[in-house]
Amino acid sequence: MLNLSNVKKYYSTRLILEISHLEIENGIFWIKGANGSGKTTLLKMIAGLLPFEGDIQLNHISSKSSPVDYRQNISWGEAEPLYPVFLTGMDMLLLYRSIRRVSKNDMNKLIEIFKMTEYINTKIGSYSTGMLKKLSLALAFLGNQKLIVLDEALITLDPDGLSSLCSLILENYKNDKTSFILSSHQGLDSRLLAHSKELTVVNQTVL
Repeated sequence: MLNLSNVKKYYSTRLILEISHLEIENGIFWIKGANGSGKTTLLKMIAGLLPFEGDIQLNHISSKSSPVDYRQNISWGEAEPLYPVFLTGMDMLLLYRSIRRVSKNDMNKLIEIFKMTEYINTKIGSYSTGMLKKLSLALAFLGNQKLIVLDEALITLDPDGLSSLCSLILENYKNDKTSFILSSHQGLDSRLLAHSKELTVVNQTVL
């Protein structure tokens, strides 16, 4: 369970987000909101990437008092990922694999699922936006995190990539009890909608 308590986020002196109390059970959640409504800011706070006032806990592990343990249980997928252009996709996967202590078979499975075999050993500087997105998703799914946070998960994916992502989310949710929080301007795939819960954030200050 994810628990947000007295959470406030300021940019300079301007209050952007305020959530007095919110509990999110295990499951697949979809955050909807217009551009500038604070979706990415909220997701980055949950992922442990942005400072804020208050506290966020995952399964009673605090992002403030136990930040390392907290982040070890969460994985993040960027909306528009940027990686060093001189590295290859394989370099990034191997780095994540060493940190998360994932087997080679698990890594290779993700390469196959997202159909990255032909370009995974080429430099990231040559990747299209769709190729970058698939790499970002593979990195997010690499490991055994309790919560995977995906910002604009569906953008720039081709139909095969979208189908692979939906299948992977449902597989991890059903088999490993992994929870997901994702945002999307697009409508969710019907397979995900059957298992998702719309999450409305109250007391949200719009940019």
